[in-house]
Amino acid sequence: MVSIIKGFVKIQIFVVLFISASILRADPYSLKNLSEYLTNLKLLKANFFQVNADGSESSGIILMKRPGRMRFEYDKPDKTLVLVAAGALAIFDPKGDQEPMTYPVRNNPISLLLNSEIDLINSGIVSNYMEASEEAVLIIRDPITPESGSVELLFSGAQPELKKFTVKNENGTSTSIALEDTEYPKNINDTLFSIALEINKRKDSDK
Repeated sequence: MVSIIKGFVKIQIFVVLFISASILRADPYSLKNLSEYLTNLKLLKANFFQVNADGSESSGIILMKRPGRMRFEYDKPDKTLVLVAAGALAIFDPKGDQEPMTYPVRNNPISLLLNSEIDLINSGIVSNYMEASEEAVLIIRDPITPESGSVELLFSGAQPELKKFTVKNENGTSTSIALEDTEYPKNINDTLFSIALEINKRKDSDK
């Protein structure tokens, strides 16, 4: 009788462990799976819709080539161009001269999204995480300089897909970028992210 009870208990434990493991494997929105998704998200092209802190809106095309590169090409009549490359964030104002306003990208929380590897479990960058059915919101910030701001990422779908990100700077000002018609190209030309080439291109066009 004792041996039967022990055997039954072992079976129950095995079933519980098996079910628990299955649930963990089946959850596409676990931090482990989101880490893998973001780390493997090397190339992205999408239309974007931007809402600024003052309520103003704009749209355009976003390109991302990780690690370290992004391009925001705004639609007319704005025609602003924002490039992130070589550790810098450059804003080309069509109303200004050929030289962009340039800032170190490390001072912007968007840099967390551009690292070569994104480890949501061990890096300490996750400050909040909320999951519902086929949707999750993840807030990340630099654990060394948390006051520098944060990035809120929205994922949705049967399998996680980045749908929106909101960058909040050190002053608490937020800019939201919603992605539409997302594509994952096999390659994106490096020249599209070159700040120096863009400067020279604009100088040549004014000659």
